[in-house]
This record gives sequence, C-alpha cells and structure tokens, in this order.
Amino acid sequence: MKLFVIGADPRREWAFSAWLRAGLSITLADGVSGGGFEHAVDRFHPVEVRDERADVQSLAAMAAGHDGVTTLAEGSLITAATVARELGLPGPGVGAARIARSKVRQREAGRRHGLPGPRHSAVSGPDDLVRFFAAGVQAAVLKPADSSASAAVFAVHGVEEALERWPRVRAISPSRTGIVEEYLTGPEASVEAVVRDGELVFSSLTRKQTGGPTGFLEIAHTTDRADRPDAALDALVRDLIAAWQVESAILHIEVKLDGGRPVPLEATVRPAGDYITELVSAAHGRDLYLDQAHLALGRPLAADRPARARRAEVRFLLASGTVRRNVAPVEVLDGLTEVKIVRQLAAAGSRLPPLTANWARAGYALGWSNDDGDALTGQLRTAVSELGRLMGASEVA
Repeated sequence: MKLFVIGADPRREWAFSAWLRAGLSITLADGVSGGGFEHAVDRFHPVEVRDERADVQSLAAMAAGHDGVTTLAEGSLITAATVARELGLPGPGVGAARIARSKVRQREAGRRHGLPGPRHSAVSGPDDLVRFFAAGVQAAVLKPADSSASAAVFAVHGVEEALERWPRVRAISPSRTGIVEEYLTGPEASVEAVVRDGELVFSSLTRKQTGGPTGFLEIAHTTDRADRPDAALDALVRDLIAAWQVESAILHIEVKLDGGRPVPLEATVRPAGDYITELVSAAHGRDLYLDQAHLALGRPLAADRPARARRAEVRFLLASGTVRRNVAPVEVLDGLTEVKIVRQLAAAGSRLPPLTANWARAGYALGWSNDDGDALTGQLRTAVSELGRLMGASEVA
C-alpha cells in the first residue's frame, strides 16, 4: 500500500523505519523541514507543505493514487487533513487539525465542552496583556498560540514581565499571536492515544520532567509498563476527542496532574516527538507510528507486541558554549548497559543557541530496563553528562 506523507519534522527516523519494515511504499512531500528523509522513501517531492503556504490542490494531485495521507510535521496538520478529505481518505478531520494548530482554539473548544482549563486570554498586542493582568492574576504562562517544541514559553509574574517577553513570543508565532494563561502547579505528563472513527482504542501515560532557563524545556520523559492512564485521564481523553470531533488519529495530550481532575495543557493530532513514541514501543509494545500509518490507510490496527522492558526513559542534554568535537557513542556507552542510544544534536564547531526551545538541546540518551528504574535514570544522567563533557560544552542544570 502507498502512503503519502506531507511534511516530516527532524528526528522521525523511527517512523520511516517502521513503515518500510511493514512493506509500505512511502512518498514524502516536504521542502522545508530539514528532516533529511529523502533517502528513506520511495519518492520525494521538494515542495512547500506548511499550512500557511501550501498549495493543497497540487498536493492532492500528487497524492492521488495513494492509499493514505498523513504528516509528521506540526506545521502541516491542516494541510494533510485537508488533502486526506479531498481524496476521501481517513484522517483526524480538518476541524480537529485546525484546533490542534492553535492553543487559543484549543482553550475555546475545551471551554465550550466543559473541559477543565486555566483562565486564559488570546494575545495579539500589549493591550491584551494589560487587560489580563488587571483582573488580578499574578503568576501566568505566556507563549505563542501556534508553535511547538516549548519555543518561547515563559513564566511571567505581572504585566511588566509579560510585556518584556511579548516581542520574543510574537516573533516565534507564525500568526504573530500568543496566549496567556494562569500558571497551574503540579507535575506534567502526556497521554498518547489511538483514536479510530472517534473512539479511543489505546492510551498510555508518560511522565515528564521540565526545567532549564525557561522552566519549560523538556528534560526527560519516562513511561512504565504498569503506569497507565486512570479512569479520570481516559475520561478526559474521550471528552477531548468529542470536543475536537477527532476522527482517526494519534493524539498527543499534555496534561497537569494536580490531584482531582487532570487538566489538559495542549494537544495535537500526530504522534509525540521527543522519542516518546519510541518509549511507548519499548515499555508497552505499541508501535504508534505503525498505528498512524494503519489509521491513514484504513487498515486494521496491528496487535500489541511483547514489551521489551518494564521502564523506558529519554533524557536530554541542556548545555551552553561552543561544541569542541563530534563524540562517538562508543566513547559514552561503555559500562552503561541500560542505555541503548546516545546522540549528539549539535555539530562540532557550532555555538549552542540560547535555551529557549527544545530544539536548542545539545544531545540525548535513551534506554530501557527490566530492573530498578532509578538505576536506569542514573545511567542516563551519566551518559548525558559524559556526552556534554566530551563535546566540550558546559552542562546547564
């Protein structure tokens, strides 16, 4: 069967590997992401695929004769959903894709359908921030309305700090808009959900650690075979599916867990990045990339495979300075039996960018274990620190 992929963000190698192992013929249309997947597909079209600029009719003509359409790019969700609709193929639904691309629309859809959420306001200029804080809010989060990767997400305490941060937030947003909302306490997690014809058929829970200079960079993700969404979380997922009118998609939902009813922070209709999808495969035996393809193709979902481990985790390197050299994995992995992958994400000679988005992280280590979870975390911490040391970069706590 032939799958047409509209856009693929970097570090989606495992998706293409899973699809090719499944015997699918892959066509990729993407001229902007820099993912470098041309060598991993059967056909490649170097064209514009971003929602704001894509020629949907031309893409639909390219996709004609394929059995499914999907995307691995946050910036192409609406385009891919529209092409799928034009060809009468399964997809998340254009309405759901539009909601996913705007945090403001997400909040409004949730409010209309009774989902919990913080007090918030759309921001198109300084006056919106002045009005929001005039109501007495103290601690808030200011972020772009339509970007991903924790880019330009800032905690702000009062209107003066919000006004100072606003130009940076506006510059990151494709629509030059933002959202400000009350800061919620409590740990963060994500739910990965498989939705077919509006019905929830699988869900898993991944714990998240955030920090860095902004407090919102994603430092680590961990999932355990026994750590599944409880009834309240699954109910929240079903409510979100109904509120967005999701048809068939992989959902990635970020939530706050602060006791009582969990609160959704934001969500999207594509598999998670940051190697969360790979963690789910290792600890739960569920290949969400294969599910994504099967949903797009209208095929039955594959059965779960035996999980490789009880626990899986990925940790990222936050660092500053100039990268001295490229580090071979063998230099790091000796003796770290639970660490399966270590990768440098910044080339030798480059100066590491300011840590204001996930894409500024310098490397990562990923592993899984059937033994003590603390031992796995310790080995991953060691791997990340050693990677940073050998790169010549200064690790940032």
